[in-house]
Amino acid sequence: MALEEIRRQIDSINKTSQITKAMSLVSTTKYNRIVNISSNYEIYATKIKQTVANLMRQVGDISNAGYVTNSDLTSIVDFHDLLINRPVKKSGYLVITSDKGLAGGYNSTILKEFKALLDERNQGAEDIVVMAVGEPTMKLCRKENFNVAHELHHLPDFPTFTQVQSLIQKCVELFKNETFDELYLVYNHSINALQNEFRCEQLLPLTNLPTEEKADVDYTIEPDVPDVLDILLSQYAESMIYGTILDAKTAEQASRMQAMTQATDNATDLIKNLQYVYNQQRQKRVTNEIIEITSGANAQN
Repeated sequence: MALEEIRRQIDSINKTSQITKAMSLVSTTKYNRIVNISSNYEIYATKIKQTVANLMRQVGDISNAGYVTNSDLTSIVDFHDLLINRPVKKSGYLVITSDKGLAGGYNSTILKEFKALLDERNQGAEDIVVMAVGEPTMKLCRKENFNVAHELHHLPDFPTFTQVQSLIQKCVELFKNETFDELYLVYNHSINALQNEFRCEQLLPLTNLPTEEKADVDYTIEPDVPDVLDILLSQYAESMIYGTILDAKTAEQASRMQAMTQATDNATDLIKNLQYVYNQQRQKRVTNEIIEITSGANAQN
């Protein structure tokens, strides 16, 4: 390999490493910011959980008929929409991927595990309904002929509730309309900056509501507990979906940060190897020139 060609490769890889290093720093900044946003939102989500738990304690047990009853309450409220298990004819899956690349195996891991999950459950295209976040999910759905009830693309790195509200409300609406009889959240959970974990969590129906002991403060609720709880349960489900989206965005930035850091390290190693080859070739050229000069001098003598 010519020295000029090796030098061009070194310069090219060096420029690429500068770009990947910059992208790694950007992803690190975004990761720290989304972690802060998630932490702040967790305070709100915790309060929602506590309030729901306190109200559920007040209204009592849920009967199999789909009604919440309590001897202390004069009203009977139908919570069938979000709480009661129906015979499962179709399963809904909210699959969260990223439209952006350069995140290592972030998208491929989600889709591979999701497909394996469907195979394990023996569910085909006729058994599921998909809410797709990101073009990779849509590509899989088109390939497998999955029914897509809603899609969302180009989700911002720091999504607000308003920006994903249509998706969140659509999930709850489709469940209430019995388009599907259960809803699962499919995404990558961020354990820390270096580790993500695939998750498929059931959200609807709300069978695993939080429970807690009686609150230290007695709340004054108007108009009454069942009416407030009827609204609050939808908000609880929506808060869980939004929290999942923030978690998925955190995992995405962590994956992109790792991918760019690894790309920078690989570029550094490649430059070192090429520099070694360059030095070898240059030394070989110098040696050959010395041999030629010496041979020429000897020939003249």
